Amino acid sequence: MTRREKFIAGFKETVASPHIHIALAAGISIIVLAYVSKRMLPEPMGTLPMALPPFLMVIWEAVSSQHKKSRICRSGYWIAAIFLATGLVILFHAI
Repeated sequence: MTRREKFIAGFKETVASPHIHIALAAGISIIVLAYVSKRMLPEPMGTLPMALPPFLMVIWEAVSSQHKKSRICRSGYWIAAIFLATGLVILFHAI
């Protein structure tokens, strides 16, 4: 196997990791919250509401370390929860 093939195989394995998916969702959530807080809302959000969606990533890490093969640990559920929490934080702060 060439170096390039090894690199591609390692990259595919890394990208397929649920840890990467959850981290990307949390990162996107932080960027969206920061943008909306700075540019769209009349007054900036506090740090506690902005920390809620990424905190779900921490909860997922704790749950997935205890229940590795459980259905609740599927990354898709937690990604949806992070994006839903992001939307709810923005909605509740805008009201």
